[in-house]
Amino acid sequence: MDDEIVYTIALSWMAGLNDIQKKTILEFYGSAVAVFKEHQKQQTGFTELNLVHKNILISTWPLKEAEAELNFINKHQIHCLSVLDPNYPNRLVQCKDAPLLLYIKGSNQFNLPQLISIVGTRQHTLQVNKVVQELIEGLAHLKMGVVSGMALGVDGIAHQTALKMNVPTWGVLAHGLDKIYPIQHRRLAMEMLPQGGLITEYRKGTIPLPYFFPKRNRIVAGMSDATIVIETDIKGGSMITANLAFGYDREVFALPGKIHDAKSKGCLHLIKYNKAHLYHDPIHLLENMNWPISDPKSVEKQLKLILDPELQRVLLLIEMQGPIHRDELANQLKINASLLSGHLLSLEMQGHINLLAGNLFSKC
Repeated sequence: MDDEIVYTIALSWMAGLNDIQKKTILEFYGSAVAVFKEHQKQQTGFTELNLVHKNILISTWPLKEAEAELNFINKHQIHCLSVLDPNYPNRLVQCKDAPLLLYIKGSNQFNLPQLISIVGTRQHTLQVNKVVQELIEGLAHLKMGVVSGMALGVDGIAHQTALKMNVPTWGVLAHGLDKIYPIQHRRLAMEMLPQGGLITEYRKGTIPLPYFFPKRNRIVAGMSDATIVIETDIKGGSMITANLAFGYDREVFALPGKIHDAKSKGCLHLIKYNKAHLYHDPIHLLENMNWPISDPKSVEKQLKLILDPELQRVLLLIEMQGPIHRDELANQLKINASLLSGHLLSLEMQGHINLLAGNLFSKC
């Protein structure tokens, strides 16, 4: 078994081959040991491969470095999983560019019935804590887990909230497991290990270079059934993750916000171009994913609201522009004051909006 791990580590470090090519070669020969036996044949090996790939694989393998990595893995009780391992993330392995090898500190039991990723900006608004808490609380009855990128902001809130609700959570790192970045999340990382853990494709000693973060995001997107984008500008890591998830044919949800708020521009862009569902609440997500709802009676009112397009229009405008005046709502929605009053009362009674001083309305 150690030989298989050492050869897999060495193969993963071979320069000149990308992730897709390494994965294809490993799957074709069936094991890293078999690939190395072909290497030992030198010029008579790898007859099925083109000359460029053959020359790379018959060159010297970094076995001493791989053995040192194995010693580090064993010393620190790290799981090392190749794409051929049955414990490798069963959603991620379906992605063409899945990493050949993953290093996991903590639990490797992430092949759960449901797995979601929650991503967003570091510079978030005050509503994020409540939104993330309601989201995870609304899905906590499932046998699910939460994946994110361990960054400051929305990522950290997602991990922390999952821990509070005893939901397994994994952080995907853009560096080796001999360090934690950002340093502010060292304690959080330790707390995640018993019921989740840390995942990376990088060896010890790898520092978090800027290039590694967008590359890391394909693991966040590929591990999950659905990616929920809480807040993001039009550019950034969250948008990369969302577009990767969309490309993997996974479901993407985006929280709408105020149309002139930079933190909502990315979410609105995803919704506008049909790359994401508008995230309304946990029930809406459960319905879209065809996942079981815990207590139908307790969510009956929310279901009625979701099915009522007029109430949806009012709530969406309040979400995007609130606090907003009653008269401005009527003007933009082009409905009379009497009908609008009925909609607002219904939304307020169901706990979706607040009436503020001066006839202003905001989302709860």
